[in-house]
Amino acid sequence: MELRQDDSGGRRTARVGEELSVVLAENPTTGYRWHPEIDARTLEQTGDRYEGPAEPRGAAGTRRLTFRVLRAGPMHLRVAKRRAWEDAAVEEFSIDLDAAEG
Repeated sequence: MELRQDDSGGRRTARVGEELSVVLAENPTTGYRWHPEIDARTLEQTGDRYEGPAEPRGAAGTRRLTFRVLRAGPMHLRVAKRRAWEDAAVEEFSIDLDAAEG
């Protein structure tokens, strides 16, 4: 399942073992990056990749974060855009998930 900023604030159904991708706009040269805040008992992060143009330098691209659903039940996925050395987020993505067995 692929999720984008427009999905934030919503609710989706997933299956145990399913992989979720969260694709969000990012410009890492600003220092702001997307940082997941997940419960490791329900979701496992399996990837973190920046996808952007090679030129011009400093151009914006997207961050692709991937997660695997570990168990059935309700769960919350939150990703905060912030600088690594700061606690305050300037933007966030969050979604509620209802996971069912295979």
